Amino acid sequence: LSFQAKYGHSNFPQNAPEELTKQYPTLARFCHDQRLEYKRLYNNKFRSDKMTLPVFDRDVRCRHLEEVGFEFDRTLALWYDKYHELVEYRNDNGHVRVRRKENSSLHQWVKVQRRKRKGNQQLVKLSETQMTLLDSIGFEWES
Repeated sequence: LSFQAKYGHSNFPQNAPEELTKQYPTLARFCHDQRLEYKRLYNNKFRSDKMTLPVFDRDVRCRHLEEVGFEFDRTLALWYDKYHELVEYRNDNGHVRVRRKENSSLHQWVKVQRRKRKGNQQLVKLSETQMTLLDSIGFEWES
């Protein structure tokens, strides 16, 4: 079963739990490498008037990854890290009501997601994909 089919997205966590790393041993490195290639490609380090075959291959690969929803932005990739941490919490506890004393950083992240959904002007609003993923694990929007 592919990661995307199982989890509903293409963003393997940057700091994946051991269980995921064992299940998909090369995926973390692959994702890291693709983010670096994308950054190099679109920061013009490989751009010139002529498109060489290696640059063309990188460009095509990045486009294909974008088509399946791969997130090149490290900030958004970190969101997926916390999302997977919340999924693990739910699997262990049967709910997603994270208490501060159990995991203060995850508790804070959950609170921020609620504020993001409400459209707090100081925060970037959650995307439809992010809200759908949180809904799929029984996220409680009201505390």
